[in-house]
Amino acid sequence: MKWTVLSDNRSCIDVLKTEHGLSILLETIKHRILLDTGASDVFIRNAERMGIDLSTVDYVFISHGHSDHAGGLKYLMEKNNKAR
Repeated sequence: MKWTVLSDNRSCIDVLKTEHGLSILLETIKHRILLDTGASDVFIRNAERMGIDLSTVDYVFISHGHSDHAGGLKYLMEKNNKAR
């Protein structure tokens, strides 16, 4: 399984944006799973900078209802309306 942090409150890579929130892409042989969507569209902009296509995400898992974990869901739905 591959884990890619799309957004967090800090980054080791200067070109990636940070925010108070979390979003992680989990990739297995069969599935692409997005764990949380951060607080805004920062995770999408960072994914684009990393060459990651979020339209291919199969599942979205929101760990809990706080806006810093689910606030970006509406932005994901603009790019991907098939993820469960």
